[in-house]
Amino acid sequence: MSIVPTRALFLCASLALLISGSARGEEPQDEAFFRERVAPILAGKCVRCHNDAQAGGGLSLVNSQSSLTGGESGASIVAGEPDASFLLDYLVGDKPDMPKGEAPLPADQIATLREWIARGAAWPQDLQLEVKDDWWSRQALTRPAVPKVAAKHEATVRTPIDAFVLAKLEERGMHLSREADARTIVRRLFYDLTGLPPTPEEMQTWSAKLNKETAGEDRLNDQAYGELVDHLLASPRYGERWARHWLDVVKYADTCGYDKDKLREHSWPYRDYVIRSFNQDKPYARFVQEQIAGDALFPGEPDGILGLGFVAAGPWDFIGHVEVPAEKIDGKVARNLDRDEMVSNTLNTFCSVTIQCARCHDHKFDPYTQEHYYGLQAVFSAVDRANRVYDVDPQTQQRRQMLAQRKREIESQLAALAQEMKAAGGAELAEARQQLATLQSQTRPTTYYPEHGFHSQIESAADRVKWVQIDLGRPIALSNVVLHACYDDFAGIGSGFGFPVRFQVEVASEPDFSDALLVADETSHDFPNPLLSRHAAKTAATARFIRVTATKLAERRNDFIFALAEVEVLDTANMNVAIGARVTSLDSIEAPNRWRRSNLVDGRWPSTIHADAGQKLAAVRAELRELEAKIETPERITRKNQLEAERQQVNTQLAGLPTGHMVYAAATDFPAQGSFKPTGGMPREVRVLHRGNVTDPRDEAIPGALPLPEQEDCQFSLPSDHSEADRRAALAQWITDPQHPLTWRSIVNRIWYYHFDQALAGSLNDFGRMGQPPTHPELLDWLAVEFRDNGQSFKHLHRLMVTSSVYRQSSQHNEAFAARDGSNQYLWRANRRRLEAEEIRDSILAVSGSLNLQMGGPGYYLFELEKAQHSPHYEYHKFDPRDPASHRRSIYRFVVRSQPDPYMTTLDCADSSQSTPKRDETLTALQALSMLNNPFQLVMAEAFAQRLEAEADTREKQIDRAIWLTLGRASRETERHEYAAFARQHGMVQLCRVLLNQSEFVYLD
Repeated sequence: MSIVPTRALFLCASLALLISGSARGEEPQDEAFFRERVAPILAGKCVRCHNDAQAGGGLSLVNSQSSLTGGESGASIVAGEPDASFLLDYLVGDKPDMPKGEAPLPADQIATLREWIARGAAWPQDLQLEVKDDWWSRQALTRPAVPKVAAKHEATVRTPIDAFVLAKLEERGMHLSREADARTIVRRLFYDLTGLPPTPEEMQTWSAKLNKETAGEDRLNDQAYGELVDHLLASPRYGERWARHWLDVVKYADTCGYDKDKLREHSWPYRDYVIRSFNQDKPYARFVQEQIAGDALFPGEPDGILGLGFVAAGPWDFIGHVEVPAEKIDGKVARNLDRDEMVSNTLNTFCSVTIQCARCHDHKFDPYTQEHYYGLQAVFSAVDRANRVYDVDPQTQQRRQMLAQRKREIESQLAALAQEMKAAGGAELAEARQQLATLQSQTRPTTYYPEHGFHSQIESAADRVKWVQIDLGRPIALSNVVLHACYDDFAGIGSGFGFPVRFQVEVASEPDFSDALLVADETSHDFPNPLLSRHAAKTAATARFIRVTATKLAERRNDFIFALAEVEVLDTANMNVAIGARVTSLDSIEAPNRWRRSNLVDGRWPSTIHADAGQKLAAVRAELRELEAKIETPERITRKNQLEAERQQVNTQLAGLPTGHMVYAAATDFPAQGSFKPTGGMPREVRVLHRGNVTDPRDEAIPGALPLPEQEDCQFSLPSDHSEADRRAALAQWITDPQHPLTWRSIVNRIWYYHFDQALAGSLNDFGRMGQPPTHPELLDWLAVEFRDNGQSFKHLHRLMVTSSVYRQSSQHNEAFAARDGSNQYLWRANRRRLEAEEIRDSILAVSGSLNLQMGGPGYYLFELEKAQHSPHYEYHKFDPRDPASHRRSIYRFVVRSQPDPYMTTLDCADSSQSTPKRDETLTALQALSMLNNPFQLVMAEAFAQRLEAEADTREKQIDRAIWLTLGRASRETERHEYAAFARQHGMVQLCRVLLNQSEFVYLD
């Protein structure tokens, strides 16, 4: 729904009165004028928000009849008197109110509307307007003709890119700047294509080749230039550089974010997949399809699963998924937001569409509705983010998938059998279960503490023996040992959680229990669970040690445990002498504050006021077991046993397969964790949420994409028995359709930006009406078609761009051109840029001689990791930058969302919690301080000095070598003189600190 400001409502009411005047039977004064000149303006600029389906401000401008609404504000249009009409107030001025979200109307269109009012503001009765979808990004892609340029500039045209840019410049009386010198070009290409500086030897070799004369012309050698470009594109460093750009956009990190910010120890295979895909020059359509539905479109191929790390790349709410049930409001919100993140990441990344704006209402500026948005949520409704197995051997992967599918079928049949048995019990069974639920509510504790008690390690069988022991510190005359049961909602158990089924209690004076006295023996039969009632074992002995031994453990959920809330040890005066005593045990889950040994003697345990509820509950449970036994007929038991046996067989076969590797990715089958349970491939129900409210669901969403011109039916045509992966496959194929106008424009615009530091369309993630239209629309379309129709090769696109004369310009200032185009949006010179955070860090490692070029594998830490119960702590100040494991390229570092690396953040590294198509480039005092004083800088300055002293035997040669390493050129006499004096006074290490802070080092051009 379009939300229109109050002032705009006056306009809507005025237009309504105007149109109603025409509808009362007034003869139109000039129908041809309205049809030919006025109607196109209203259709193109107004009807999008003011139509029958989306009547912004209560006004529809589809036809005169649909707009017969009144208003209390009075008319703002006086027919025949434009100067007395307020309509024009909304369309003119420095910042006009209308059209909403678009550029102001051109002066000639304002004049047309003024003339219309002057003629009487008539609307033909038979004319019905339609929304005119003429936004540039949604129009069909065609290859524009390459423009011709003036003869004097023809020699400058190396690629069609130059012709398009020159044509725009010529229109404005400008031209390209002169070509940059060889050193600048070599350095620019090395950083743009690999993210690393050239070595002195590389700089000297390639500069000499580029400077080789070509037919006496005063310009760089084109053949050598092309050889350099091909050399860099073939380097494995290329994939590392360009993967970093991609990971910025898709919000990649190695932790989940949100409150607990848990580690994702298997996210790195996706990062390596992206690097490898760029190095292999994988066709873009294949690259996209693997990241959305690789498991469906390329089954059995590792990249088909590795690419799905894209869907899981963004933040994820651990608490909202694991600790909050899906049925609760907070759980529904968490899962809704998780699907929103998947949808927005997909559409922002591949199509530059801000579809997330339609989560709570129809998109205000683009033709996308809530139905479209939730249709996209339905595409991802079955997948979650989890560790997923992928295998190098395709046959193993296929076998794993087949067994996993059979396991899901068996579990579905078991669930159906359980439902059948439940229905067979009838009213009697339902009544018994209702009584059970009522009594369970009565056994909830009235006194509750976060310290639950003692909890043993989890076992797979009930017959494992566990014990816990209390040391009173000295022998004491005792009267009673009292056991208190726990309360925990896990698995719906509640009262009596973990209380042993069979157990015994012993007391002794010797630590080896050689004089043990048995005071309670419940090992010969199953002891009824006491729920929250106390269980006392009388004793008249003098003892120091008390031991409770569980010989049959309590069932939890497909596993078994031993837990107690408290053990009271009462002396003859009925005083609890166990408080604060030392507790030991065979094993223990130490997860403060909830579970730990010391909780057993802290004087805290849950209690209930319904003293007899426990006995009643036990009776009802017994009755329920009898009823359930009656409906478990021999035939049903046989079916159940057969299915369970087959499930065990499938589990055994799955366990026998090679372990394979893990990647954190989109998944539908993984071990349940608390409330976080897999769908098994069954899509969750997704409904359109009124105003985005999870408590107000409306119609069920139908899987689909977004409408495009000439393709308004965007719902997927899938068979009724389709799988969840079929939905993602349909979306992947829709995005990569050769005729999709957004996909191909979006990606070439991104690549252009990274080379020229100036996008053709400035809002890289938003090609909608609130985004910036392109400065060179024909060039953008030419590039999109060229990329699409020539193998979708990134390397081909790079060559086109970096071999152009536009790219090869110097950044020299031109006062006259700056006056016409101060932001250089028409590219009359090269843009200067500071190196990105990773480029700075990698360059420092490279020039100091410390860089380790090992590729791939788990990320290295730039912090000390301290694991805690609530969340891990990332202690950057405790990390030693001398650790050689951290001297790899920055793309391989472990990226934390909640506590990003302070050094990298200071240098404007991307925020991994949001898509970053453009990085900020700031200039702050903190950057200068970090570059001078950060421990990393100090350690690297030492390594740099050691390298120089090893590679050159005199101070003058060392300084010259340092300038070659940092700046890619020979040193000047003044530099050698002043730097030598500085080194004599402060030492070579301090000089190296200075050299690593040169502006010429951290800036290109």
